[in-house]
Amino acid sequence: MSYDMSIGDETFGYTYNVSPMWRDGYPDRGIRAHYGMTGRDSLPVLRTLRDHLEGNHERLLAMNPSNGWGDYYGALAFVHSLIMAAMRHPDQIWEGD
Repeated sequence: MSYDMSIGDETFGYTYNVSPMWRDGYPDRGIRAHYGMTGRDSLPVLRTLRDHLEGNHERLLAMNPSNGWGDYYGALAFVHSLIMAAMRHPDQIWEGD
């Protein structure tokens, strides 16, 4: 299973297996914290999550799923791709599962 989301004409998906890492940054909503926001409004949320991932590298790396589906580096790259999409679509709304 994966998180599936979109903004503008772009779609994204990444495995649920890394959700503990994202919930570490946003305990209530995890990677879904930006759903319903415009690209512009989501940038601080996504950047905060990126900064949290980067600032807690060692601890979050230890949360890598044992089944090999997804990992810390993929989760971080995914958040980076969301930031770039938000910048490309500042007035569009994030939608997701």
